Amino acid sequence: MKRALAIILALLILAGIAVLGWRMLWPERLTPDIARNVDVDLSLKGVNLSQGKDGKKLWNLSAAGANYAEAGDELTLTDPVITYWGEEGGEQVEVMAPKGQVWQKEDRARMWDGVNATRGDYRMRADTLDYTGGNRTLVLSGNIDISSDSMQGRSDALTYFLDTGDILARGNVRVTLN
Repeated sequence: MKRALAIILALLILAGIAVLGWRMLWPERLTPDIARNVDVDLSLKGVNLSQGKDGKKLWNLSAAGANYAEAGDELTLTDPVITYWGEEGGEQVEVMAPKGQVWQKEDRARMWDGVNATRGDYRMRADTLDYTGGNRTLVLSGNIDISSDSMQGRSDALTYFLDTGDILARGNVRVTLN
């Protein structure tokens, strides 16, 4: 009787150790279906993103903070600074604003509430800026001011072509050469 009780107790202890070991070594995993059905919204601080194509860096973004909404696949930014690279050997364009949004899958960005951009010694100010990666343009809108040591200009809209460095100003264009 004592022997049978000892064997049963030993079997129970071994079974307990086996169950404990199995739970520790093979924990439950989430199924892929659960992960697909989760709606993710994130709030981030100190964000850095970059995008390139064919070994060439296209843009780099840093921001004080960001909120990501998976539903619209958009990243809303606080104090973004985006550096765009354009033509081969050309100068980079650095753009900053209090607010912005990025749709990375669509290769689009928007900045607003007072946009400041610099390229070399050129300084540009506008109300908003829209970047479209498909045609590699920066479109500045609303109260555009552009200045350098040798000129000052104003217009209603301005398109900067990153691949060529060309500028197209439209609407009430005024330029003063120094």
